[in-house]
Amino acid sequence: MLYKYMCKSFAQIICEVIVLKRLTELRKEILRIIETSEVPLNAEEIYQKLETKPNLSSVYRGLSFLEDNGMIKSISFDSHVRFFYPVEKNHPLHFIYCKNCRKIEVFNECFADRIQAQIEKKHDCTITDHVFYFIGLCSECRHNYPGRGRET
Repeated sequence: MLYKYMCKSFAQIICEVIVLKRLTELRKEILRIIETSEVPLNAEEIYQKLETKPNLSSVYRGLSFLEDNGMIKSISFDSHVRFFYPVEKNHPLHFIYCKNCRKIEVFNECFADRIQAQIEKKHDCTITDHVFYFIGLCSECRHNYPGRGRET
């Protein structure tokens, strides 16, 4: 355990301690809900799952704190609604978003990894993370609304 802290700067350790001290019970509960969900959740969905019922504004502030401190990430598809998901250390998550029913599916196949080196070389940059998603119709909507397939 001590070795973990020996590799970090004093400032990094202090910052982590401060963040952990500011991790209130509400923020811990929000984080637990996000980490145990199989799909990204919006603020109202998280609010519905909370055992305690604070103001919705408290949930938004908690989400902002968790995202600002790198504990969760968010994504917005074709609306202004943000969906929150846990930070994956080993691999980023990828999404399929149904534009009809707004269902989100998560998949782990990563196509971006195959072209990352080419992109870094072409644009003289270093890629540290990425977000990858498709927008379309889920299987159920595709079968229930056959005329809403691919637009030309």
